[in-house]
Amino acid sequence: MALHVIGHSAKLPKGHPLNQLAMQVAFIVPLSLPLIAAASLYNINWFYPAFMLVVGTHYLPFIFLYGMWEFAALSAVLIGGSVAIGMLFWNVFSIGGWFTAVILLVFALLVQITPNLAGK
Repeated sequence: MALHVIGHSAKLPKGHPLNQLAMQVAFIVPLSLPLIAAASLYNINWFYPAFMLVVGTHYLPFIFLYGMWEFAALSAVLIGGSVAIGMLFWNVFSIGGWFTAVILLVFALLVQITPNLAGK
């Protein structure tokens, strides 16, 4: 929806060989919810770090899929942040959620305002 608002297509061209990969990557996050639930049962404060780890890992194929190396940086920040928060702030619930929100907003803004980041 957000891509349509800014005038970009949300789909790869019909018949593109990576269409199936894009669909499979989209299902990584919801299919990982049992893993996030298991981590949360052990320590409820690991809910956001576990989600950060899944979302960061989910962005790795985007590097190849969309040809944007910036997804590697986003993945590294989310994955590294999840490990750091899970180990250092294991007793704070919301810090991972706020960290992720800020990182995703910064990434979105950087991609929009910097032509090289958006592949234009």
